[in-house]
Amino acid sequence: MKRFLSALVLIGLSFATLQAQTDEPKRQKGVRSSSNSFYINLLGPSIPGSLNYERIWTKNGVVNIGTKIGGFYINLPKLDELTVANGTAECTFLFGRSAHMFEMGIGWAGHYGNYFSEDDGKTKHYAVPTSTFSMHYRYQKPKGGVFFHVGFTGSTILMFGSTDLVELAAGNALIYGFKGLTGEKPSFSLFSIGVGASF
Repeated sequence: MKRFLSALVLIGLSFATLQAQTDEPKRQKGVRSSSNSFYINLLGPSIPGSLNYERIWTKNGVVNIGTKIGGFYINLPKLDELTVANGTAECTFLFGRSAHMFEMGIGWAGHYGNYFSEDDGKTKHYAVPTSTFSMHYRYQKPKGGVFFHVGFTGSTILMFGSTDLVELAAGNALIYGFKGLTGEKPSFSLFSIGVGASF
């Protein structure tokens, strides 16, 4: 897995270097380019998606660093009073000077849900925190405009929370039992796509 990730990073850096040699407008060291982005992301670190804000803090030519926060909330009272919410925070690393960039991100995401159980006569609450690692191709012009990225996010389940003590014990037993057998907590990868605007 580490070799695979290293290979992808090298491919991304090579891609960014090739793009830096084109004639289109480029990011210049010390000059602020489009640093803010608002976008809607489907899947990725947060299921089913999220509304996100990202800020790029550095003003380097080729490699820049940013932070992202996002979230989602929906309440469906007619469907057993179902509520689904999530939140995500990520540190992003951007490689490239032109509109075409390679993006990596590391962070955390939290997933929350509740519903009214007719069998138990009460509302049950659930929470699942995850650590995340994302890689995307990103289109974002130095002067701003349309924002687009597409790629994959790997998520590792850190624990399982529930107000039902039996489900709480069973869920965490599965997570830590899996870690005992494999040496790692359960993880999964999801396709990720985001569209929005940068300025």
